Parts: sequence; structure tokens; C-alpha cells
Amino acid sequence: MPDAVHTPQRVALWHEKAASILVAARRQGSKAECLPVELRPSTVDEGFAIQRKVSDVLGRRTGAWKCALPLAGKVIAAPIYADLIYRSVESSFSADSVQSIVKAEPELACLLTRDLPPRRYAYGEAEVLDALGDVHLALELLGSRYSHPEFLIFPELLADGLFNAGLVIGPRVEFPEGATPDDLPTEFTVSLTAAGESPVSLDGRHPDGNVLSPIVWLANFLRERGLGLQAGQAVITGSYAGVLELPLGRQWHIGFGALGTLSIRFPSVNRST
Repeated sequence: MPDAVHTPQRVALWHEKAASILVAARRQGSKAECLPVELRPSTVDEGFAIQRKVSDVLGRRTGAWKCALPLAGKVIAAPIYADLIYRSVESSFSADSVQSIVKAEPELACLLTRDLPPRRYAYGEAEVLDALGDVHLALELLGSRYSHPEFLIFPELLADGLFNAGLVIGPRVEFPEGATPDDLPTEFTVSLTAAGESPVSLDGRHPDGNVLSPIVWLANFLRERGLGLQAGQAVITGSYAGVLELPLGRQWHIGFGALGTLSIRFPSVNRST
């Protein structure tokens, strides 16, 4: 924060002004070049605080969280709003008017069966695992409220929710008897097929080795900030195959190895003027 005196009032006003730009971009479907230099976060704590203010101002219910184990100088945690979660094979999500593709990441979504509220002491793996229920095939839908996010520093991306634009929750994963989310495979083949498109096969691998560790980290990251996870929310923990570029107007069948297939169609953009 550029102000010389970091009073609570100045900090709150800074967060509110920065959030108002990102909120306007979400509501209007517009793009911001970047945050003005006097409002730009320079640390992950500042970026996350602006992210939370965006959620507060929007007033939209959080239906899911995206997360990953933290890296040096980076904290991967952002909400996905409930009205941007799709559960049918026909999604109303469409790309920007200048695009003809949807960018998405193949992930696994773990659903919570009970709350993990804020508290003084840390959550352990066993307690988090006990709070998880069904696991579903999923696609994180990507987008940004910045026109050129590739040129921005990480805290500014964190303020905008780290490209969170939506989530497709597909079929439930059928576990073998006695298996748990912690037993999910680290690697499997990700396949893409659609009429009129050449089939694609990718070597899929979870970036953090398993889906459980990032959820334990997220539960404690939120706990330390007076936040929590809620029953019914989903948590995604990283792409098994990077970013997929899916042309609009086609029925896509995305295979997750032996775990199943997610089918989805994104509508074509109406470019009439």
C-alpha cells in the first residue's frame, strides 16, 4: 500500500476502491487494464484481502474453492461463486465475445459433508478427510477481469480470484470398497474427443501429488483468517493436464482415465450486431 500511514481506515478504503474496479468488471463483463498503482497490492496478504472485499461487495454465495499447496511468494486460494457452477451437459457459460474457445482445467472436485469452521487449533488430515464426501470429475472454467493478466504480478491476480470464472461438476467418481478421496490416483490419462476434432490424449498428473493435502492446507489457511469451509461446498486442488482450449459449439467428452468421462457443450457466441 503506497500510503505512508497504514491506518485501519486507510487500508479499508484502499481495499474498497480496488475491489470496486474488479466488481464493476465482473458485473459489466468488461476488462480492466490493471489496478491503478496506488491501489495495487504488493503482497499476497494484500491481494487476498482485496479478493475478500470483492466477495463481500458482490454478495454472492461461495459454492466452491480452488486451492493448491503454496509456493514461494504465492498463495493459491480463491472462491468460485455458486451461480457459476454448472452440473449439466449443456453449460450457459460462454467465452468472451472476441474468443471462440473456452479455457478449462481438468480437475477433481471434493464435496464437503460437514463444516470446517474457523477455530484456534489446526485441522489435521484425518479430520479433513472425515469431512469429505463424494468426489466428482470437474472442469475449472478460466477467465480474468484484466485485459492482459500475463503482465501482472501475482498479488494482483490473487485479488481477482486467480482466473476463477466458473466450475463444471460432472459425474461422481465410483470408489472401490473401502477407498477414500486420499486414495485417488496421482496420474491418469486425460482424453478429449468431439465430433469434427482430432482426438487428444494427455498424460495427466496431479500437481501436488494428491487431492487431500491442498484441502488440509486450505482449511487451515481460511481458519487462520476467521473463515471456514461449509458443507455442500466443493474444493478443487489443481489441474491434471494444464489448460485445455475447447472450441465452442461442440459436445466435448473429457476422459479422466478409469475414473470416468465428463461430457459438456459450451454454446457458440452470438456475434451478430
